[in-house]
Amino acid sequence: MKDYTIILETDRLILRKFTMEDVDDLFEYASDPEVTEFLSFETYKSKEEAIDYLSKVVLPKYEEENSYKWAIELKESGKMIGCIDCVNKVDLKNKRAEIGYLLNRLYWGQGIMPEAGRAVIKYLFEEGLVRIEAIHDINNPKSGRVMQKIGMTHEGTLKKCRLQKKYGIEKFIDCELYAIINPDA
Repeated sequence: MKDYTIILETDRLILRKFTMEDVDDLFEYASDPEVTEFLSFETYKSKEEAIDYLSKVVLPKYEEENSYKWAIELKESGKMIGCIDCVNKVDLKNKRAEIGYLLNRLYWGQGIMPEAGRAVIKYLFEEGLVRIEAIHDINNPKSGRVMQKIGMTHEGTLKKCRLQKKYGIEKFIDCELYAIINPDA
């Protein structure tokens, strides 16, 4: 696994690197409280937060080994509508990764995230990974349905697995764990 900027294509999507030109589209979905409700970051209140996130967090990640983050772009319009990534660096020793995703609410229910997820899983399996997993807040079953649609199996509930800070309040949340195993491993 060497190229951390690989572009993936599906019928409707291009999964590519983020650029600073994505700032308006990023702000559009990251400023939506329904989109960010179950995420670990607070809803963006200003475009400057999107600029900071891209310039200080996302773009530097492309220089790190085993770090994968794709912007999801609609082929038809060129609009960036979300992201999917390996949440932490890929664990090459154990040949595993955890994925996470986020999608603009205007595109929910259209099969976009399962389409992107299947492309990422296929790529990671082709690169030799054996296990790909994902977690979601137990109060967000829609995310679990996406995991099922991309072929993942529910493996259990992780009690107090993630510290979430929202609106100045910190609390531990329970998460559901899903995973898929490379059938060729």
